Amino acid sequence: MVLQKLIAVRKAKIGSQKVMASKCAMDQTTYSRKENGISPTTEEEWQRFANVLDVNVEDIKEVPKMVFHNENCTFQDNSQLNQGTQYISVHQSLLDATIKYNAKLEMENAKLEEANKTLQEKISLLEEEIMRKRI
Repeated sequence: MVLQKLIAVRKAKIGSQKVMASKCAMDQTTYSRKENGISPTTEEEWQRFANVLDVNVEDIKEVPKMVFHNENCTFQDNSQLNQGTQYISVHQSLLDATIKYNAKLEMENAKLEEANKTLQEKISLLEEEIMRKRI
């Protein structure tokens, strides 16, 4: 999906992709792939683009439609050109749900790690007590 809003603002404020890419600290071909929807754009990159263009992210970001790009690529594809890489556009709501779920899992993991640390400390104390009683 070509990012028309980003392209329009970039052309109006900066001009060329080369200048935009330079201001965003990336190669022009990398920026072009993102602008043309070939490579995914991270939230951090969206923010960087917005900062360079002096606009809000919402002014340049378009919510992608759920589109799968599998040109010249199959699971059995071993071509040197493709090397089995698939670029897939996923709807923002799916990404948001995944990020929210991952955050929840990270919180639960932190709680479990703390509980594990507490239990390990208790085990150590019990082991010390047992050793003292043996002596």
